Amino acid sequence: MKRLKFAQPLVIACCLLLFASCDPLDDTRPVTDEGIVINEIYASGEDWVEVYNNLETSVNIGGYFIYDNEASKYTVPAGTTVPAKGFLVFVCNDLATGLNTNFKLTSAGETVYFENAAGKLIDRVEFPAISAGQSYGRYPDGSSNFAISGTPTRGATNGGSQTPAILSTTREPIVPGFNETVTIRATLVSTLGLTGVKIYYRFNGGSYTSATMTIQSGLYTATLPAQTVVGKMEYYLEVEGSNGLKSYEPATAPNKVLSYLLNTDPLPQLFINEFLAVNTSCCADNSSGTNEFDDWIEIYNAGATPVNIGGMYVSDNKANPFKYQIPNDQPSLTTIPVGGFLIIWADNQPEQGALHADFALSSAGEDVGIYYIDGRTINDYTFGAQSENVSWGRTTNGTSTWKSFNTPTPGQSNN
Repeated sequence: MKRLKFAQPLVIACCLLLFASCDPLDDTRPVTDEGIVINEIYASGEDWVEVYNNLETSVNIGGYFIYDNEASKYTVPAGTTVPAKGFLVFVCNDLATGLNTNFKLTSAGETVYFENAAGKLIDRVEFPAISAGQSYGRYPDGSSNFAISGTPTRGATNGGSQTPAILSTTREPIVPGFNETVTIRATLVSTLGLTGVKIYYRFNGGSYTSATMTIQSGLYTATLPAQTVVGKMEYYLEVEGSNGLKSYEPATAPNKVLSYLLNTDPLPQLFINEFLAVNTSCCADNSSGTNEFDDWIEIYNAGATPVNIGGMYVSDNKANPFKYQIPNDQPSLTTIPVGGFLIIWADNQPEQGALHADFALSSAGEDVGIYYIDGRTINDYTFGAQSENVSWGRTTNGTSTWKSFNTPTPGQSNN
């Protein structure tokens, strides 16, 4: 259940621009330099924290502490050593065993602390928002100069300078149509030492064409050509520094690329039929093995044939229809019978299964919608502030009139 949404704090934005670590405002404890430092942080996917020993001898750090929350510190196992001028990586996966910490990191940015066995703070790093395929580290190893890099170097030297990195990319229109050119824009973390930015694209599996992206209104920009037939446009970006290092968006391109579809399929007759945005005691989700009271979205099939929604999207933002793609490999779970209903749990826990979206609904009001495989709108709705355990749904399945339900009816007719 999502109560409010906030923009990133200004202090994080400042960190991005200046490439410097920023001390958290609520922690003024002095840092004692012992020669062992947090050297690199990765926070998108399998999170990890790398420490570096800047000394000429190995150091036993058994009993030391690493944490992002002082109330729950991870203790380094006894006998753990970091070799002289060497590295050690802790995987932040919440397992709390061996070199696996009892916490995970957030890609939105936070602070990681490192203490010796006596509880004395020996390093503290506040990292900014970083994207998948990027890390935040010291350049060179052990120095005071931090930067975002487009190429993580887990367990190895960071080198003298980071790989240039892309902060974000946009596509306009986000759902292209036939005979429309498409504008791709990229924001870089920094242009210091930048050689250039290229885009590679292909349509329907042909050979990639490359084009140089040019600066327009402060953003690196390129235009993809309009297409007149059904198909798939694939593209990725390459950034190169004067040091010869390159990074890509997506990080593993061209194995993984960005793409959009041009499609003429008729849209299915699906409706957002009912939803609950503030669930504290109604309609339990037991997918995890225990009852959880999660937000949910009910989809109704008003058509004359069953509809498999695998590969389609649900979102809480009309401007981003691609928020969560429903897996397309479990048709027994994702097929809605004629006149039937399907519940998507908006619990921000996609690891619990195909019907668990990676977002939650806002009690203050927002959008909720289902979108086709190419991003076209099947049905969406904008709602206002919601009450606890009271759902909002159509008075009759699939019709245009809505009302509140003091007794919600998930997976059942509203009629």
